[in-house]
Amino acid sequence: MKGTLRSRVVELASETTRKGYVGRAQQRASRRKSLWNLLDLFGLVLIGIVWWGLLHAVWAARNLVIPQHAIPFSTVFRPDRTGLAVIVSGLSPFFAAVPIGMLISNFILWCIPPYRRACTREAKGVWHASFEDAQRDLSLMILCMSCPALVVAFIAALLIHV
Repeated sequence: MKGTLRSRVVELASETTRKGYVGRAQQRASRRKSLWNLLDLFGLVLIGIVWWGLLHAVWAARNLVIPQHAIPFSTVFRPDRTGLAVIVSGLSPFFAAVPIGMLISNFILWCIPPYRRACTREAKGVWHASFEDAQRDLSLMILCMSCPALVVAFIAALLIHV
């Protein structure tokens, strides 16, 4: 399992760092002709919902860890509040929410049979375009990106005092 995970990370890293990545990515994206692909925009909505939920979860965990300095969520995240800790604790959950929202979106959309058929047809013979590969890659992104981002957000939240 550990070797498989490492080889997948190396494979994805080499694909994105090799010369001509943008051209290859555009070529892979050009195969998507079905109108069902417009449902992928649902992922943006889910990213926002997951971000909001993670932001509240990080803040609740912060208040649970230091209850003597508990601060209401609405007091901290206001337009007039500034500071690096406030920015980091608000922005880090967004980076964590991107792969999580996309993973959930893929799963929900995959449950729609016409969408599934259209995506399966378009993914044939394309590198990492199948549902299983996409979910595996997104899970890897959650592990490598979301977990550290949430730790950073929590540490930043601990540093906020009113």
